[in-house]
Amino acid sequence: MKVANVHERTFDAPPERLAALIADFGAIWPTQIAPAPRPEGEVLRASPMRWQEFDRPGAVRAFRVVSPPEIHAEHWFEVERVEGGTLLRHTIDGEASGAYEAIWRDRIEPSHDLVLEALLDNVGRIVAAERPGASGWEAGLPATS
Repeated sequence: MKVANVHERTFDAPPERLAALIADFGAIWPTQIAPAPRPEGEVLRASPMRWQEFDRPGAVRAFRVVSPPEIHAEHWFEVERVEGGTLLRHTIDGEASGAYEAIWRDRIEPSHDLVLEALLDNVGRIVAAERPGASGWEAGLPATS
């Protein structure tokens, strides 16, 4: 089964700032929904998966799913200057097989969607709070696309 998923949002921040935020999952991960990926040797564990970070042209951060073997996928974050700000995009591209077709569809993808949207909300709050003259009220608002 094809696995394809994209989440994106535009922020009023330079690409370098968004890249720095993506580099620090501890600062932006919505731990109220799921634990942040944690190092486990040379991979990150994001239950039920293990990710290996790699360099992908155009991505500010990229991972290959190395476990379970029934999921062959890559996912990455990229930033792009666009009119009105900088686009932050997360993409997953791959395949799920066997029992993981249903597990991806019924459990992993819905949870992933919640986590990514909340992660983007967290990025938006941080970026809003850093804007000169930002009020506490503004900083608490979810980012808009």
